[in-house]
Amino acid sequence: MNQSLNLLKKLNIEKNSPLILGCSGGPDSMCLLHLLKSNNYRVICAHVNHNIRLESTKEYSFVKDYCERNNISFEGLELEKTPDKNESYYRQKRHEFYKQLAMEYNTSYILTAHHGDDLIETILMRLTRGSYLRGYGGFEAFYKENDFSYIKPLIYYTKKDIINYNTENKIPYVTDPSNNDETYTRNKYRHQMLPFLKSLSPEIHQKYLQFSESIIETENFIDSLLEKQIEDNFKENYILLDRFLTLDKYLQKREIEKILKKLYKNDVDKLQVFHIDSILYLLETEKNKSIDLPLGLKAIREYDKLIFVRETENKDYYLELQKEVLLPNGDKILKVDSSADTSNNTIFLNSHELHLPLYIRNRKEKDKINIKNSQGHKSIKSLFIDEKIPKSERATYPLLVDSENTILWVPGLRKSKFDNENKEKCDIILKYIKKGDKTNEN
Repeated sequence: MNQSLNLLKKLNIEKNSPLILGCSGGPDSMCLLHLLKSNNYRVICAHVNHNIRLESTKEYSFVKDYCERNNISFEGLELEKTPDKNESYYRQKRHEFYKQLAMEYNTSYILTAHHGDDLIETILMRLTRGSYLRGYGGFEAFYKENDFSYIKPLIYYTKKDIINYNTENKIPYVTDPSNNDETYTRNKYRHQMLPFLKSLSPEIHQKYLQFSESIIETENFIDSLLEKQIEDNFKENYILLDRFLTLDKYLQKREIEKILKKLYKNDVDKLQVFHIDSILYLLETEKNKSIDLPLGLKAIREYDKLIFVRETENKDYYLELQKEVLLPNGDKILKVDSSADTSNNTIFLNSHELHLPLYIRNRKEKDKINIKNSQGHKSIKSLFIDEKIPKSERATYPLLVDSENTILWVPGLRKSKFDNENKEKCDIILKYIKKGDKTNEN
């Protein structure tokens, strides 16, 4: 296991630095636990009882007892029984637990026991299902994400190497019977494809590791070129298309891939090549359209933006006007004493002409406003269309109304006839501040 130890040395990890190790109790994680402990690393053994198999409780006790006997710090998490949840849910819970422990122990290092055979299986599955370039590289021995460093020291070794290590060192472990169930796709690769590949080349895992490293090395280089481009184009949850559409098609594809990876994080396996192709095809049309992506994400082409949003119910809101009102989308409505601004971002009202109190709410069907200096009423829906307000924003866009539900103001777009040009008669002055805009708050 010298290559695993050399990786830790190469990363300059000090022996007294806490290492959070995800340990299931199986042969792989018990091998890594023993390797770290026997080389005097400070290990925090993190075990999650998913409560989905009868053996789960026994495995929890097994890992805990082993740690107690060998003077290893143990941290356990027992989840409630949730049989309707999928693997993605449990993976997320594990990673949340590991990151929580890393913060508690003031460390950035999170280790898992993925090995060379796991890498082969992952690459084969993605080649079969389809992925983007980095996805075809499988996973890395080391990578950083935000404040955390993820390490897979056993990537250089096979399952057989691990079993031999456990046998030589008399390391106990538990076995998960579901690993033999070929109704799981990964197990078909494990039991059918891997033996065939190893019969052709016993060191096939080293070739797959070289393949993985080459792809990831290329990806990192391209990412370094794209980083500034994405920073300029990608704002919060949308891409500015004016600049994006001038890029070469390959760079467009790479930028979409990189943005989706950021959005999906640990669930990036849910993405396939056709998802990215569908987004690029969406951008070839001038019409406002959307496509559904995995896990409730939607890509929406709206005017000069490509917007990524999670599919959640738009919640109605009805807020009484205060000195300052923070809106659900992060925008603000402020009461001010005076203002020289006469744009649609500021309205001047006379309380004697209104039915108080005033409220801020989202749009309803058949809403209309009597726009200042115009004849008759205009529907809010038509106003949004004219002003090219994205569909994704229309349901929650703020409206100022009085207690009789008369629309007084569509902040930033139009003021009603109640906006008073005689400033001396105005005792309510309101300003609309978009999220992130602090230039006009005073």
